[in-house]
Amino acid sequence: MELEAVLAIAGFFSAVIIFIYMFFSGRHKVRMALIEQGKDASIFQKDKDHLESFKYGLVAIASGIGLLIGNRLDEMGMPEPVAYFSMILILGGAALVAFYMYARRKPSDMV
Repeated sequence: MELEAVLAIAGFFSAVIIFIYMFFSGRHKVRMALIEQGKDASIFQKDKDHLESFKYGLVAIASGIGLLIGNRLDEMGMPEPVAYFSMILILGGAALVAFYMYARRKPSDMV
């Protein structure tokens, strides 16, 4: 049994290392081919969304508040899974809607 566990762990880490190597070596080959052809590698530049961390922060805070409210509902007699999941999903969704309304209202401040 111990040998099987060691082999499973070694196989998992080997697969991860092989995947990472193949991903980065392929990316390097594409970049080198672009350089050889004299083209710009700006297609790999990602536009940074400055409000993305704000969005994730809102969802995290709302989910935390959802956990607190779910705990309170659980203590009041509501079934545990229903209390927690419903509050996390409702408040997390409300945070995403609030972020959308904020981002739609202020398009000039996003850059």
